[in-house]
Amino acid sequence: MLASSSSSSIASLSSASSSIASSVGSSHSSADPWVNDGNYGVPVTTFTLPATFTGTGGATISNSVIYLPDIQASFPLINWLDIDRLYIPAGTYSYLRIGNLPNRNANDKLIITNQGGQVKVGGAGHSYALSLSGGSNWVLTGRYDPLSQTGHLNFSGHRNGAFANSQGTYGILVDDMFSNPNVSGVQIFGGASRFELEYVEITRVGFAGILAKTDSTASAVMEFCKLHDLYIHDVGSEGLYIGSTQPQPQHQIRDWTIYNNRILRTGTEALQLGQLGGVNHVHHNVLGPAAIDWRSAFQTSQDGNIQINMREGHLLLENNIAIGSAGNHFLLFSNPVSGDATDNNIGVTVRNNYFSDMRNLGMYVGSGAITGMRFVFENNLWRAWSFERNQVYSSAVAYDHLLRNFNSTTSISFINNDWDSSLKLSNSLPLGNGTNGNVTGSANDNIAIDPINFVNAGLPDGFNFLRLEKWTASASLGGNVPVTYPLGMIVIYEGGPWKCKLSPCSAGLVPPTNPSVWDALAPFADDVRVVQGTAYSTLGLTPLP
Repeated sequence: MLASSSSSSIASLSSASSSIASSVGSSHSSADPWVNDGNYGVPVTTFTLPATFTGTGGATISNSVIYLPDIQASFPLINWLDIDRLYIPAGTYSYLRIGNLPNRNANDKLIITNQGGQVKVGGAGHSYALSLSGGSNWVLTGRYDPLSQTGHLNFSGHRNGAFANSQGTYGILVDDMFSNPNVSGVQIFGGASRFELEYVEITRVGFAGILAKTDSTASAVMEFCKLHDLYIHDVGSEGLYIGSTQPQPQHQIRDWTIYNNRILRTGTEALQLGQLGGVNHVHHNVLGPAAIDWRSAFQTSQDGNIQINMREGHLLLENNIAIGSAGNHFLLFSNPVSGDATDNNIGVTVRNNYFSDMRNLGMYVGSGAITGMRFVFENNLWRAWSFERNQVYSSAVAYDHLLRNFNSTTSISFINNDWDSSLKLSNSLPLGNGTNGNVTGSANDNIAIDPINFVNAGLPDGFNFLRLEKWTASASLGGNVPVTYPLGMIVIYEGGPWKCKLSPCSAGLVPPTNPSVWDALAPFADDVRVVQGTAYSTLGLTPLP
């Protein structure tokens, strides 16, 4: 029986989240917590890319292209181990590639930023948009910082907490306008490591928002990287695609920190992390709605929200908001690789997260086992389940449980989690508590859970995010059955929202050319900070240093 209120459980989650937030960092000392001027120091030596350039290996800079596959060879007189800033002149570029970035010292990073206005990339149908390769201890930032002399005043993104309607306001904007279905917004490869990305907006790319990996190179290192304060929205596939999904040999993704990102309206998963090793921390992100292209994604089973593939070490996933899925909302695999260390293995800790709006399973845990690994799920909420997967996969049948576990070896603990569906908690612990083999549970409750309230998402509080998806004429993953939409359904077409005003909206009627069927909506405000003072206010976007 569902309880009438989840207030006590939510208060517990809020209290625990507060203590964890204080342990991972305090707010900036500035009067405005979203301002952190001077973070990169005052530059002494700088280099601005010239307006025009022609070099060996096809290296080219023009008013529409930056192609520098080996930037050090193109500009040999620059001391790449010393300069403080690499400035990219403002402009609109069909594509931008900078390769062979330098290996810098962790205490003397190379800051790459826009100068004179906004750097906008994409829209030409090229095979990539913004490509960076090689090097270490470099930062790509579109942040306006008058002290550190990065970015530009007129393109300051969410500085001062200006999240609402911030589309197009970031110093670095990748907008491919869906000109190539295979293009990712930012691709990072070539052995790059210890890099950082912040204050970059990525939208309308056919594939992933950020693609980071050096495929089939086990000797490559991609460690101690940071992705934060990014705005990724309305992309064709994954928001973050980190680490290879190809057969071994592949390099590990080690010691990453991913926080304070808005990853909204992704075609497939919002967050995909593979080949994980070392100590990784993913916290205070807003992920979703994800899998909005679940009817016609590029292949089957690409319709979750979070996908994790562990090799060794520890992953801490906490204080995130993950909304929307059609398959497995949270997918967790463990894949041992010969030669990986196991002495320092901890496993996966998932705590203080809000998981909502799922069309099938809330979680799937694979059967793989790695020495020393434990899985701990603590203080999480799962809410707003509604089985709809059979609308595309006709043979799909709803499970009688929310969390599906196929792992009979790894120690798995469920502690103080709440779920609000009529389903059992899991196939391993139907009632949520007790012990069954390798799985234990305590203080887990099946109770009503209130929806989250955002400052200004552009949608009403309590909105059913399963009533938002990408428009398609037919379900390519469901036998190309024509898709009709019910009255009030919101669809995304070419990155813009439309609302069905008929009952139903017939199949094949493209929104922009059928105004009698679809109402054009204003772009979503996307201020997905949680309203302060509410039960979930310690989750999601938080001004951490």
